[in-house]
Amino acid sequence: MAITYPLTPPSPFNLSRLSFTGVSATSRNTSPFTLQTQQYNWPGQAWLGSVDCPPMKRADAEEIVAFLLKAQRGTFNFQDYANPFPRGTITGTLTVATATANGTTLTYTNTGGSGSFAVGDWLQISTSYYKVVQVNSSTSVDLFPALRKSYAGGTAIVYGLTSGARAQGVFRLASPNTEWAIGEASIYGVGFAIIEDVES
Repeated sequence: MAITYPLTPPSPFNLSRLSFTGVSATSRNTSPFTLQTQQYNWPGQAWLGSVDCPPMKRADAEEIVAFLLKAQRGTFNFQDYANPFPRGTITGTLTVATATANGTTLTYTNTGGSGSFAVGDWLQISTSYYKVVQVNSSTSVDLFPALRKSYAGGTAIVYGLTSGARAQGVFRLASPNTEWAIGEASIYGVGFAIIEDVES
């Protein structure tokens, strides 16, 4: 069977440390005379990440290594495995009401549910991975990164119901190299860095 992308990581995906970095395309000019600063904000925003897996025996490690070797030439789905569920009280089926490209505000329709998101909740629209940075109301939030496109009304929003799909994004390896170490008692160590594959 041919390899198809985006890949799905091995399940369960065990990690000992996961870090995310939100990056924004900005530039600044500071006057050498007044020290006043002018900042230019460009549309680009994305997620970077670093993943460390726990010490593993070969049977588990080879699954991760094989996944990473395949990922060198394509994309893969990834998520905040430490926080798969929302902090908020949101339930129901969510769809986009209004979402304008390069804006930060998302309004949504909730069918058959109630409650609201909380700051820090993850959600997915199309293949993009967003984090709630401000709750405006029970049907409106502000997100990071800025919305990648003007999503059509009715587009599904995935947010991690206990019994449903998890919010995730599409990522690439930050470097097209895969390295692992084998220590005493054939214990493997694996770590890698990731960068979001920004939706066009």
